[in-house]
Amino acid sequence: MPVGMGNLINLRHLDIAGTSQLEEMPPRMGSLTNLQTLSKFMVGKGNGSSIQELKHLLDLQGELSIQGLHNVRNTRDAMDACLKNKCHIEELTMGWSGDFDDSRNELNEMLVLELLQPQRNLKKLTVEFYGGPKVPSWIGNPSFSKMESLTLKNCGKCTSLPCLGRLSLLKALRIQGMCKVKTIGDEFFGEVSLFQPFPCLKSLRFEDMPEWEDWCFSDMVEECEGLFSCLRELRIRECPKLTGSLPNCLPSLAELEIFECPKLKAALPRLAYINLSKEGFTQLLAALQKLCHGLVSLEEQRLPCNLKHLKIENCANLQRLPNGLQRLTCLEELSLQSCPKLESFPEMGLPPMLRSLVLQKCNTLKLLPHNYNSGFLEYLEIEHCPCLISFPEGELPASLKQLKIKDCANLQTLPEGMMHHNSMVSNNSCCLEVLEIRKCSSLPSLPTGELPSTLKRLEIWDCRQFQPISEKMLHSNTALEHLSISNYPNMKILPGLLHSLTYLYIYGCQGLVSFPERGLPTPNLRDLYINNCENLKSLPHQMQNLLSLQELNIRNCQGLESFPECGLAPNLTSLSIRDCVNLKVPLSEWASTGSLLFHHCTFPVSRKPFNDSLVVCIVFFPPSTRKKRMMKVVSAYQDLFSEGPVAFSSAFTQQFD
Repeated sequence: MPVGMGNLINLRHLDIAGTSQLEEMPPRMGSLTNLQTLSKFMVGKGNGSSIQELKHLLDLQGELSIQGLHNVRNTRDAMDACLKNKCHIEELTMGWSGDFDDSRNELNEMLVLELLQPQRNLKKLTVEFYGGPKVPSWIGNPSFSKMESLTLKNCGKCTSLPCLGRLSLLKALRIQGMCKVKTIGDEFFGEVSLFQPFPCLKSLRFEDMPEWEDWCFSDMVEECEGLFSCLRELRIRECPKLTGSLPNCLPSLAELEIFECPKLKAALPRLAYINLSKEGFTQLLAALQKLCHGLVSLEEQRLPCNLKHLKIENCANLQRLPNGLQRLTCLEELSLQSCPKLESFPEMGLPPMLRSLVLQKCNTLKLLPHNYNSGFLEYLEIEHCPCLISFPEGELPASLKQLKIKDCANLQTLPEGMMHHNSMVSNNSCCLEVLEIRKCSSLPSLPTGELPSTLKRLEIWDCRQFQPISEKMLHSNTALEHLSISNYPNMKILPGLLHSLTYLYIYGCQGLVSFPERGLPTPNLRDLYINNCENLKSLPHQMQNLLSLQELNIRNCQGLESFPECGLAPNLTSLSIRDCVNLKVPLSEWASTGSLLFHHCTFPVSRKPFNDSLVVCIVFFPPSTRKKRMMKVVSAYQDLFSEGPVAFSSAFTQQFD
């Protein structure tokens, strides 16, 4: 930072958040006695950035982060900082170095933190990379009656936690990276005979505690009325040695996450959200025993009726879901991932309020639930389900907005009801907005009929048997904005009726030889990408009518030889051409373009002036013509920019050499 910063004696606000490389503050920061905002103070090794400089900054308010506290060698300096006198600071972070090397003094750091006790109006406190053997007693003192959030992070030398249960307004507590803590017992809660511990706590997280073995509750703690009565979120992650139990009564718990805690035993409390992830619960109650690799079934009476989100992942032996799945009347999201032995859904089908269903890597799944097309389903994603051959009969749910089908190699049909028909007896009200079909090698085509009039995004990738999209299928659609097709050999010509299209991506369509004679009827098109279409002979005609086109990207189209006679889109701002060895690029088309990239192209020279702000990159001419063509382009550049100097990048001149 500028060394003269200390002269700005009237400065009130200094925000230097995000300066991760800052090593020290400028000299005389203590002179800025009018400072109200100081987002960060970096304690350095020099005299000018001692923590003593904070002494007279009495008007500081809001957030303050003090970093580099490992550089405080004299504990007297910490006392002189007088954090107790800064009555308007509400959020305080105190950080040491993440490098716990031999230069660290555990006793010194413990005294420094003890002497940096802040004022008691503090609402949020974070202590990170502290190297003392224990946390000072002021952290957790009930006199901090306004404390709402506390984080102890990567305090790698601490062997125990302080008493935190007496913080009467504490709502969020996060303990992370306390790698020497082995036991959490009654001292964590405090004297429960005198007060209710954690009366307002809503979120409790324990993360990355590799040595933690026991979470102990004495009978007195267990019987304490109101223990964790407000707790809504409990997350325990990466505690591989933890063998204790969760509290028996968590009446308000809504979210529970257990991740990589293979020895944890737990009853299943009343929940609205369960994340059953890899090595999560491996010794739950009988209904959830050995959930990951040992879980075979789920029983509906053990799943809480107010469950909203259920994710089951990496359960190698799960074969069936509960028959009463439909009784979960609050369930909105269901995700089944990497359950290779799951074959089907229960006869009663899906829960009535389900909005999202994701099925991924369920290798033996043969049938979708028969009632998937009823209710409120809005999102359906099916990926890598090789045994799935068809959808159940009937229409898609009227509420469905997104349908994504990926890597289902044996899928042969799509639901007939996804298309619209002109028949008077059809009451199809499908509101599909996104349709993605990828890597479905056995799928021959879309069903008969017209695509939904509401469809905005259509992607068809790597479906080599797929028949072309006809104009009849688009007859009722005026909403399609995004069309992306890839490795679609049967696509020989683009359909018309793409009036609302803004994005068009074409990749690997070997059957595509030309565009419609009348050009692209897409006045709103902004981005056009054409890649790996080796047999394409020409670009769309009448490109000058594409007034909205801003980006044109053409790559590896060996059959292209020239641009349209009428020129390119007049408002083009970015043109990229790569590996089109036969394409002749007239310099006249560069004039209005702001960004150019050419790669393996041929350049007939013209003298039409460039745009003043043109950015050009020309690389890798065909070897046989490289030097000759480069000489022409350099000559053209010099002629075209005769009124001013021309500077070529090192990449440009290197290729020329």
